[in-house]
Amino acid sequence: MNVRASDTDRDATVDLLREAAGEGRLTLEELTDRIEAAVNAVTRSDLALLTGDLAAGATVGVATQPAEIRGWGDVKRSGPWTVPAENSFRTWLGHIKLDLREAQISATETHIHTRALFGDITLLVPEGIAVELQARTRLGRTNLHAKSGVPGAPRIVLTGGTFSGSINVRHPRLWEKGRRWGRRSTAGGQRRN
Repeated sequence: MNVRASDTDRDATVDLLREAAGEGRLTLEELTDRIEAAVNAVTRSDLALLTGDLAAGATVGVATQPAEIRGWGDVKRSGPWTVPAENSFRTWLGHIKLDLREAQISATETHIHTRALFGDITLLVPEGIAVELQARTRLGRTNLHAKSGVPGAPRIVLTGGTFSGSINVRHPRLWEKGRRWGRRSTAGGQRRN
């Protein structure tokens, strides 16, 4: 017999998922997908499926030290990386591109301070992540293409800015999603046709 899930059951599942993400067992993208599924779950068995692959009590060190990266040229972070609650990225002549789609986030609210004198600032986030854009540009454009976040998902606060570059916050483009999906649907390293 499937027992219907209560709001308390959903909230407890979301808390477990956040904890797992903070410990590095889920990426931001996995976290937002699972939180969305938890919020929409009808039965307790639906909720159990969302946490069944997360070993209880297995802890991994959480990044609590602030990250600071400075340079003259381009500053890029992508792939699997741990994002502390406080970050600072600066460059004089290059661009800053931060890709959080495979990142492990350690806090429910993460502050990312960026400063690029002449370059662009680009932040790629998985769908469902809330982004508060406080960064400014004097001569460039500001584009916030990330929709509001899923309830309970992490929140990113982007501060700082650029003098002459643009600031772009977006989800993966459709072709990027297709490319990632294509990698997942390969068998034995060869694409299925």
